[in-house]
Parts: sequence; C-alpha cells; structure tokens
Amino acid sequence: MGVWKKTLLYLGLVEEDELEEISDGYEDAPLEEPPAIRTIRREELPQMHAVPSAAPPPGQIHTVEPRSFDDAQEIGDKLRASVPVIMNLQGVEDELHRRLIAFASGAAYVVHGSMQRLAPRVYLITPPNVEVSQTDMDRLRSRVRSGIFDEF
Repeated sequence: MGVWKKTLLYLGLVEEDELEEISDGYEDAPLEEPPAIRTIRREELPQMHAVPSAAPPPGQIHTVEPRSFDDAQEIGDKLRASVPVIMNLQGVEDELHRRLIAFASGAAYVVHGSMQRLAPRVYLITPPNVEVSQTDMDRLRSRVRSGIFDEF
C-alpha cells in the first residue's frame, strides 16, 4: 500500500475496502541501486605543472592609485605578472578603502604573495618571487612619507 493510500485511510477520506478501487498512478517506484562510486587513484589524476613566470625587471614596482573598485583589476593583473604593486589609498573613502584592502589581501593570498603596510593607507603587495629586504622597506617607507610615488 502506497503512502498516498495510507494517508487517505488515516484521514478518513476513504474506507479500507475502497482502497482497492483507487488507482492513483503513484505506486511505489521500485528501488534502484545507487550508481557505483569509483575511487580515482592519485596516479590517474592529470598531472599539473607550474610554469615559472618571467621575473620582472629588477627594481620595477607598479604604483596604483585606485579611485573606484573597478581599478582593483590592475592590482590583480600586476600580481599575476609577478610585478610588485604599491597601492596608494590616500584620499579614498573608508568603504572603498576596506573593499580594496580585502581584494588586495585576497589577491596576494591566492598568488602566495604578501602585503605590507608602508604608511597609512599605502601598501606594498608582492608576488612570491619578490623578497624585500629591511633596508629596501625602510627606503620605500621614507619615499612614501616624502610623497614620492613615481620613481619606483
């Protein structure tokens, strides 16, 4: 007896002897066996190889002064091209500042890079192939404090 028929009987809408006459078209479907699940061994997986990217010319740092969130793509593009980025958010409203910080830190995380604060609202975002010495960080910080952004 199907669920539908049992429900009709329980609710008192039909008598037990009337159940035989009702053909609801909803007979219980035969149970099908679940599809077989196949475990894939590690050896069967396609092999992926990292392709080393061309390193940027020494000393090349890209400076970005975004004025809208649409400008964030430039940051991601430069990081993917292994070019360090200085992101200057001075003069940007707080909401845009938060969104760009979230985007830039996420982009740095995805490429296995890092993000460091140089000054209030000025950040250095580096790809994984770039290491900045403490001497260079101090030099960058002093240039940023002096307002020099175009000579990197």
